[in-house]
Amino acid sequence: MRIGIVGSGAIGGPLGRLWANAGHDVMFSSRRPDQLRTLVTAAGSKARAGSANEAMDFGQIVLEAVPFAASLDLPADRLAGKALISASNYYPQRDGEIDLGGVSQSEALAQRLPGVTVVKAFNMMFAEEIEARANGDTNASLAIYFAGDSADAKSTAASLIEAAKFAPVDAGPLAAGWIFESGGPLYAKRMSTDEAKSKLENLARNGAPS
Repeated sequence: MRIGIVGSGAIGGPLGRLWANAGHDVMFSSRRPDQLRTLVTAAGSKARAGSANEAMDFGQIVLEAVPFAASLDLPADRLAGKALISASNYYPQRDGEIDLGGVSQSEALAQRLPGVTVVKAFNMMFAEEIEARANGDTNASLAIYFAGDSADAKSTAASLIEAAKFAPVDAGPLAAGWIFESGGPLYAKRMSTDEAKSKLENLARNGAPS
């Protein structure tokens, strides 16, 4: 699979290394692609670097791991017909005040990107856990929630979560992404698969995490 990565920092960088190691073709991106040489070398022969536009064109699926405000400026026309994995989180102190229109962060992004299939994933996981797997320091099983409205896109996202050495846990439709977005009850949690599923079930029953 060809994966374009927009935002090659603490999340996108190690994820790209993991995916390239799993056999996927990866394009990291930056305003200065030449500054990504060390990252590309670490990722191996399946990786390359380009501009953000080149990465979006390259990818059959695209990961965005940029500040939330920047994700809202992604070009819908360039991503049209593709699946976008959104790993961004909204932090008002960094992104400024943004009117989400009464919907979740994930839904607000999807509204800005008509014709693009958005799946929320990887945003609730600590960057150091992803880096540790990319460095081969751990294979400890931790759950990553994902949410979306397309069964095919969610299946692809689940396979990429597994390729990144985590356990995928389906949280439901995109509207359910709020529960593991920044400020949500299940954000930034280290959990086993059973724990993650139990938290979801408890939230569905009681409206609050256990």
